[in-house]
Amino acid sequence: MTSHNRRDILAYGATFGLAALAGCSGSEDGGTGSSDATNTDDSSGGDSEPTETEGGETAAYGWTGATWDSYWYSLYNMSTNISMSGNGVLFPHNEQQQQAFDERFPAMLEAAGEDRPPVNNPNLNMAAFTEGDPSFTEQPVLSGEDGRPDGSTLAWDSSKSSGVVSPSSAGWTHLKGVTWAKNFENHFDILPDSLAAEFRSEVLATLAQIGINATLIAGGPDGNGALTKGESLELVSGFRPATGEVIDDTARPTHHSAMLWFMSDMTSLAQGGWFGYENPEPLVPPQKIQQLTDGLAETTMSLFPPADIVEMGSTRDLGQMLGAIAWYGTHAGSDDMADQAASYATDLSDAVESALAGNGMVENGGANQAATQGIVGQGLVWVSELDGVDYTSTAEEVLGHMVEDLWDEAAGTFASGTDASTYAITARDAGDVTGGINAADAVLGMDVKDIYARYFNQTFNRGRLQRAERPQSRSENAEHTLPLPADAGEEFGQAAVYNKAIEYDTDTDEWTVTDRLFDTEAALYLANQDIWIGQWGGEFYEGRGLPGTNDSPN
Repeated sequence: MTSHNRRDILAYGATFGLAALAGCSGSEDGGTGSSDATNTDDSSGGDSEPTETEGGETAAYGWTGATWDSYWYSLYNMSTNISMSGNGVLFPHNEQQQQAFDERFPAMLEAAGEDRPPVNNPNLNMAAFTEGDPSFTEQPVLSGEDGRPDGSTLAWDSSKSSGVVSPSSAGWTHLKGVTWAKNFENHFDILPDSLAAEFRSEVLATLAQIGINATLIAGGPDGNGALTKGESLELVSGFRPATGEVIDDTARPTHHSAMLWFMSDMTSLAQGGWFGYENPEPLVPPQKIQQLTDGLAETTMSLFPPADIVEMGSTRDLGQMLGAIAWYGTHAGSDDMADQAASYATDLSDAVESALAGNGMVENGGANQAATQGIVGQGLVWVSELDGVDYTSTAEEVLGHMVEDLWDEAAGTFASGTDASTYAITARDAGDVTGGINAADAVLGMDVKDIYARYFNQTFNRGRLQRAERPQSRSENAEHTLPLPADAGEEFGQAAVYNKAIEYDTDTDEWTVTDRLFDTEAALYLANQDIWIGQWGGEFYEGRGLPGTNDSPN
């Protein structure tokens, strides 16, 4: 690339001492030198919808209940990953970062009008590892003597972590931070003071900027971004901070699309007058974020023609790239880049149409056909927000096949395929399906609310895709009550996060958790899709994740 060379864009951020990833092994390297910071776990986030009648009988679980639970489960996964688990490279993790922390966080408290952060001893995650075991290693303290959680008791066993950062683990994590920073601000007027929403939005925006510094600018052993190849914005697929080693130097479309989706929404946060980004002051200026985002988009479009995306993965990955390029195209830094995005979106969409069977099925998809239909359908709807691009009729065909041919009403979930008797479902699959349903409801006006309610209750609750829940969302009289974290298994319990994979057997009507690890890439991707379809206090996430609809505080 020439016009958006990484070195030309930014030799920036290292002076803050916030960038280095090389030589950092994660939570065991420190990050606990500060006494306080934040997570997003707070029992006073609003009154939840009742799930039982006055007589204690189980009430019907409908659209409202499902979208409330979507909100809460999204929050649980985000807050655990970004500020409690310790499953990543933590901030601060060296003396230089500790000094920066000691200067910035008092200023953040002052800007937010807070005397102290809402959580003790957090594990602030600037670069999340790809996988971890969500079992607690000691008795968790979720409400100490001062009423605040103690993050030092909530860390996971670092010996069971992958110790590897990928563009997807970092990108989906910090996209989640951006979406929640926006969500907090849009509810500043109604959120209780105890939640410290202003401060939380600052923390999430700060961690996102530190993550950008580390992964794209100057966190690698050679002064490049830890996830970049040399001076370019081509991304490697795996970096082990403890040794400063790139363990997978192949550029993959799924990783590029994850990071581009995040950077595009980060551009929105930086340019829209959002409190969390502007206070106490930006670490990376808006114009620099825009240049990085343009450079990453240009690199991505150059590296991955549609046919190569399918060859490296499947047609499912066309859908994720469509979603990312839609977000970029609505936040491009110039008319020329916006035109390039629209042209690329058209090429991607045409590739989808060429893969359609006569009934709307997308051929050559991933292992889970419903997931393929969902993300491709959402991607087609999202890119139809770009000037001169309209594939909504194709999206209706694609999502129509998912709803009409793959929905199993008896099971309460979507079939992996039309002939499958066992449905294998990963957190990523659930994110794809949720995205498709969200697009079908929010934009296309399809009749999917009842389907989503039953799907969520059966797949997430009964099927235990979500392994535990906190008191905010829990009811003893719910049809499928999840355990509290302390009662979720293992010696000290487990965090309230998604399992990696579950399975449904149509012959026995039984669900099984097939992989209980925490897959950061998939879980945080799903957590983003969950907040876009989630509601709080009767209000849905503004714009429902549709590109260009949530760019300034309401």
